[in-house]
Amino acid sequence: MKKYTIHFLIITIITALLGFTGLDYPGVMVVRLICLFAGIALMISCLDAIIVIRKNRRKVKTEEVKG
Repeated sequence: MKKYTIHFLIITIITALLGFTGLDYPGVMVVRLICLFAGIALMISCLDAIIVIRKNRRKVKTEEVKG
């Protein structure tokens, strides 16, 4: 999931610019929903990256103590 973080960031920025700049077109609500879902996916992806990093650090520390 963490390899998709940059993709979710780009999608969120583009859809935010299209959906929340005040332009009026038929698909504006769809673009706003895509922005919402991409933002949620971005947050989950970032949290996943943080959890994996902390898990790896904890694993290295326990190996150093044992070794």
